[in-house]
Amino acid sequence: MEEKTLTLAQEEQIRKKALEIKAEKKLRKVYPMVVWGDPDCEEKEVYVAYLAEPTFPQFSKFMAASKKDEVTAMRSLARDCFLDGDKELVDNESLFLFGLMGQLSEIITTRQSTLVNLSKAGK
Repeated sequence: MEEKTLTLAQEEQIRKKALEIKAEKKLRKVYPMVVWGDPDCEEKEVYVAYLAEPTFPQFSKFMAASKKDEVTAMRSLARDCFLDGDKELVDNESLFLFGLMGQLSEIITTRQSTLVNLSKAGK
C-alpha cells in the first residue's frame, strides 16, 4: 500500500480550522483526524473530522459501554466528541471501522504520570 501524505497547504488549512474551532468553542484541545477515502468506491480523496477531548460524562459513558462492546463504545465516543468536518467518518461503517476508529485512542490517551514511593524516603 502506498504511503499517503497531506500537502503542506492541506496541513495548514486543517491546522487553521482546528485552532478556529478551539477558540470559538473555548476548548482545551481539538484533534483533527484525517482518513483517506477510496475514490474507486466513489469516496472523497481525504476526509477530516475535528474531535474534542471527551468530557467526564462522555468518558464515563465510553468506559461503561466498552465493557460490553468496544466498537460500539468507540463509535459513541466519536459521535459525542465530533465537532466539525466530515460526519461520514462517524456515520459510514467502512470509514469509521477502517479509518477513524484506529485514531480515536489519541483522544483518550492518558498523560504521562508517575507515583513517588514514599516508603523509601529518607533512607
